Amino acid sequence: MHMRPEPVETMALPNNLELRIYDRSKKLAGDRWYVEVMMEIPVTLNPEILEKLTPDRSLAEEFAQEKGNPFPYRYSKARHFIDEKEKDKIFQEMKEDFLKTNWNYLSSPRFALLAVTKAFKEWEERRRWRL
Repeated sequence: MHMRPEPVETMALPNNLELRIYDRSKKLAGDRWYVEVMMEIPVTLNPEILEKLTPDRSLAEEFAQEKGNPFPYRYSKARHFIDEKEKDKIFQEMKEDFLKTNWNYLSSPRFALLAVTKAFKEWEERRRWRL
C-alpha cells in the first residue's frame, strides 16, 4: 500500500490555518492505481466558534468532544484504475484543481466558522435521528 500517514505537503493559509495534503493512493492490480488526494485543515474549536454554533453550551461541547479539537476539516478527491505511469501526474492535477477552485474559500477569514458550522448542522441532524 502506498498510503502515507504524514502529509506530503503543508501550506500556511492567509487566515493563519494550515492546509495539509495527503497522498492516500494505493495499488489495485497490475499497473493500476487508486489515486486519492486528501486535504485537511485542523480548526481549533475555541469558545468564540463554539458559542456561535448554538446557545446550548453542553451541545456545543458534546460536538467538540465527538469531532475532536482541533476539528479536522477534510476533503478528498479520487480516481480509479489510473495507469502507474500517470499516477503522480493525476495526483498533482487533482491537487492543483482543488486549490485553484477552493483557494478563496479556504483562505477566507470566515473559513473556520463556516466549515465548523456546516459540520455542526450535519452532526446535529444525525444526532436527532439517533435520539
